[in-house]
Amino acid sequence: MRSGRMNVNELLHYTGEMRLSVDLQTFLPELKNRFEQYVKQFASPDPDVQAVLDLKQAHTRRVCEAILDIGGHEGLSGEELRMAEAAALLHDIGRFEQYRKYKTFSDIRSENHALLGVKVIGENRILEGIDPGKAKVIIRAVECHNRAALPVGENSRGLLFMKLLRDADKVDIWRVVTDYYRNAHRERNQTIELNLPDEPEISDSVCRSLMKGNIVQMTDIRTLNDFKLLQIGWIYDVNFRRTFQIVKEKGYLGQIRGALPENSIRIAEVYERALAFLNLKRRF
Repeated sequence: MRSGRMNVNELLHYTGEMRLSVDLQTFLPELKNRFEQYVKQFASPDPDVQAVLDLKQAHTRRVCEAILDIGGHEGLSGEELRMAEAAALLHDIGRFEQYRKYKTFSDIRSENHALLGVKVIGENRILEGIDPGKAKVIIRAVECHNRAALPVGENSRGLLFMKLLRDADKVDIWRVVTDYYRNAHRERNQTIELNLPDEPEISDSVCRSLMKGNIVQMTDIRTLNDFKLLQIGWIYDVNFRRTFQIVKEKGYLGQIRGALPENSIRIAEVYERALAFLNLKRRF
């Protein structure tokens, strides 16, 4: 298989045209087993490496829980919820190969983990056996879950599952990073920090984007503080009322603000704008 971005139709062809399609109620337990079997090959005797892999598996489980929560509040049920769960299960499957090959989860320092995940799904025939139309929606959701913006021209059904996955992924990343920031004084974790320097500076381009209500581009990130501001700015890419409710209830934005320098006027302005946006959106 060639490297780089795969066309979804090429992926479906590569996976053997997914003969003998079954519904996801029947297939989902098998899909979970395939995922677990794939991940097992990355097990490491190095406890530090294994801890990183365990963290990613735990994240995957919680994203599955979050997408069922958000999707259920949006009125999804049955096969649609199972499709959403399948996308959540596979969304970070590329992370394991990424870490083994590059020893980082930074896409900028390695390669796009979502596109790598699409490749992994194809090479390992992870979705072989389900309806090609459903497989296409799942694969596209995986492919686009980490993009700075949703793709233009996507059909409404595809966009729904992309939005669900992006929201569910953010909900758990917010949980992970806020837990970490509360305890970072004990032991630094460069995997979570993406090996960024912990310096007081914040980038002008990051602040400008956030004050416009835009998502920060990873290419603009220079410091750990920039990365924390990017995480606050994810609120502008939330799609569902339930997600806004979770963010408000858990206090994620305030917790990230507490991990940033207290005396910065620009940080305070960025935070207040994001908080106002959250308070507005959660009411609707």
